[in-house]
Amino acid sequence: NMPSEESLFQKIKRMWKTSRESKKTNSILLYLTCLLISFFFWLFLSLNSETQKDLSIPFNLSSLPDSTTIISGLPKSIDVSVRDKGSSLLKFDLGNIPTFSLDFLEYFDGSGNLKVSSIDMLAKVRRLFSNTTTVVTVIPDSLNIKYTNLPGKKVPIVLNVDITPNFRYVINGEIKKEIDSVVVYSDKYTLEKIKSVSTEHIVESAVNDTLIRKVKFASIPGAKIIPGSMSITVPVEPLINKKQSVQVDVVNVPEGVNVITFPSVVDASFLVPQSMFYKSTPVKVIANYNDILYSSNNSNKVAVKIIEVPVGCKDISLAIDSVEYIIEKY
Repeated sequence: NMPSEESLFQKIKRMWKTSRESKKTNSILLYLTCLLISFFFWLFLSLNSETQKDLSIPFNLSSLPDSTTIISGLPKSIDVSVRDKGSSLLKFDLGNIPTFSLDFLEYFDGSGNLKVSSIDMLAKVRRLFSNTTTVVTVIPDSLNIKYTNLPGKKVPIVLNVDITPNFRYVINGEIKKEIDSVVVYSDKYTLEKIKSVSTEHIVESAVNDTLIRKVKFASIPGAKIIPGSMSITVPVEPLINKKQSVQVDVVNVPEGVNVITFPSVVDASFLVPQSMFYKSTPVKVIANYNDILYSSNNSNKVAVKIIEVPVGCKDISLAIDSVEYIIEKY
């Protein structure tokens, strides 16, 4: 009899569990139904109430002649604030935004200006929307676009940079420019005055690796620069120690005289850019015969001096500051 009693108990337990889960499911369904009804009620009220929306409308300039270059004042978009029922503004949330199109030939004055008054701007924006939509604000509220029909003038680029390498690093070589010149568009009077174009002032400090940076050109009032930016490369390298033996040359020796130094070579120690370590780094060291001739002491030593070092080398020093000598006459 025990097996049948256990089976009956398990059956009752299963029925109770199913009933409990069913009640839980019904509660969830009821909650979701209420939530859905609330959403549709809110949506109904939103779509039928008046609201205000800010839009960024793409700007398009049409009928621009190939020989004409826009210098300044051309916006990328027009910012518009409109008011209407939510149902009328819903299409803008779905991406259906109109484009503000301006015909160049309709507004240019033939002397370098294209002007659109605030009245015309507002009228053109209103035509983009339905009659029920109220245009609250338009930014910019008017346009003054500068243009030129003159060909561009090619001018060189001047770098305006202040770059400082980190300790024991060096700028090894010239700063490389992506391009050497730009084309400037403007009116005749302005073009005559422009001889070069400068980059914006760039400051970098404690640089410890080759620096590649995009720089813009400093703006020129009433002119357009093409391209508007370029890349520069600043070759920065670590400095490493290098030692080498250097021949001592005696200068200002008169005819019939020969000066022999002991030693004839001295050791020089200096910092050199890493890429130059295995390259020839000529250093010139001299002793001056006049120092011997006009010396006030009877020492048989003469000072040695460094007069030439390779470009990029730093902190050069000699192992000794003087050498012994003998003078031969013949």
